[in-house]
Amino acid sequence: MKRMALAVLCAACGGSGNGDADAPDFNGPIVDAYEFHDAPGPNDSPLIAGCPILPGNHVFNMPVDGLPVHPNSAAFITTISSTTKLHLDLGQTVDPQANDFYGIPFNIVHGNSFTWPSVVFASADPDLNWDPKPESDCGSSARAVVSPCTGGTAYLPIPSVPIVEGGTISAANQQPYGDHHIVLLDVDTCRLWETYHSYKPASGTWNIYGSAQFDLHSNALRPVDWSSADAAGFPILPLLLRADEASTGTIKHALRFTIASNHIRPTYVWPARHITTNGMDIAAQPPMGQLFRLKASFVIPANYSTQSKAILQAMKTYGMYIADGGSNWYVTGAPSADWDDSVFSQVQSVPGSAFEAVDISAITSRPGFDANSGHVP
Repeated sequence: MKRMALAVLCAACGGSGNGDADAPDFNGPIVDAYEFHDAPGPNDSPLIAGCPILPGNHVFNMPVDGLPVHPNSAAFITTISSTTKLHLDLGQTVDPQANDFYGIPFNIVHGNSFTWPSVVFASADPDLNWDPKPESDCGSSARAVVSPCTGGTAYLPIPSVPIVEGGTISAANQQPYGDHHIVLLDVDTCRLWETYHSYKPASGTWNIYGSAQFDLHSNALRPVDWSSADAAGFPILPLLLRADEASTGTIKHALRFTIASNHIRPTYVWPARHITTNGMDIAAQPPMGQLFRLKASFVIPANYSTQSKAILQAMKTYGMYIADGGSNWYVTGAPSADWDDSVFSQVQSVPGSAFEAVDISAITSRPGFDANSGHVP
């Protein structure tokens, strides 16, 4: 599915518990193998409301600080900008109707306890002129997963008053532009549902332009060349910064960030599944899904806040992936009143030159690697 993405700030919804399991220690740089001490099992993963946020052996939950530097790292950083600083695409306001409601919020729902509303794949935006259904997932009236969502009425576990990125906008009072994601964690099934370009017109039926589901117990990636609510085909929730998690002092998963769409090479690298087509096919441009990390030589100041230290250490240990087109070095989080003021001055002081691109082939060349799975063999 063709995608046009805009950078949008978001806010986090409350009520999300977190029970991260201990992550393994990486066994240092390995020339011919990618190995861990006490490699985590599928159940050793971050938790939200009792659900695993992908298995512990999914690459998003694995340390990457021992992987080699990508040979085109310097060129990638120059393309994105070495002088531009990080921007936290999140906010402290939790009122969805406020002008400063920034970040991508998520909703925790009990999908077995209510009737799922029907949705239609439609938009008044003339730029959205392709059919998103062949790359979308939805539910049936009996809550069964339908993939692809190409026939019959589509249903999704959207509650009566969901929290939507950018606030709930009616097509009746505003031309619908922007990503306007709805992120739904169904804790009855530990299944993640995410929608793109989500609006509710006067008719009362949600209009969306793309939807994807992820079984959070599974390492399965999206089908080849399928997008998700992200252009890269990634799930959004597992890569979000969350205040409750950062406040513990430890974030044990990778993050997502955006760069300008015309800086992304029109190809993708594992674990991404989908491309954008605005960039040039040249070695200096990173592909969709390229992994970056904060250099080991970057010293996290001792006087930084707990949240700032946790964010920067996660960027060192787990890295962050190009997930969509937007603004350069925008790192996405969920809005929350619990974000410290300090993270905006401290984390946002870090320039692009402090990062390096990671050579993921140390994983993809291992025996047992499956390109259709996020599992690290």
